Amino acid sequence: MQIDQQEGGLTEINLTSLIDVALVLVVIFMVMTPMIMQSQIMVSAPKVGTAGGAEKQVDACIEIHLTRAGVILLNDQPVAPQALHESLRRLLSQSRNKLVVVSADEQVVHDRVVALLDAARQAGAKELSIVKRKL
Repeated sequence: MQIDQQEGGLTEINLTSLIDVALVLVVIFMVMTPMIMQSQIMVSAPKVGTAGGAEKQVDACIEIHLTRAGVILLNDQPVAPQALHESLRRLLSQSRNKLVVVSADEQVVHDRVVALLDAARQAGAKELSIVKRKL
């Protein structure tokens, strides 16, 4: 009996798996089409002109140097430790790249330099750099 069915060959094509695959593809396209359409919508934000009283931002580097005696030099000008945060914040608001370069004399304790780095970060510095200053 089984031999007769095999000799007769395949008389019908099983379409069940083909229909399953086609339905899965339809569902995938239905789900993906809104996502593709939304990702292609271009939104352009209006450009805002600068106000006349706004401060101009420049790519200025802000340098902080800590001397062996504990004096903090902000762009080679001595600054009181209490006024450092406000002075840094004011300079960083005018800077476009918000880069602060920190240097210290060799005899300065490590934690004081780290405190300067923390102060610069809290004042709004985006990039910090530590350099060795030539004497």
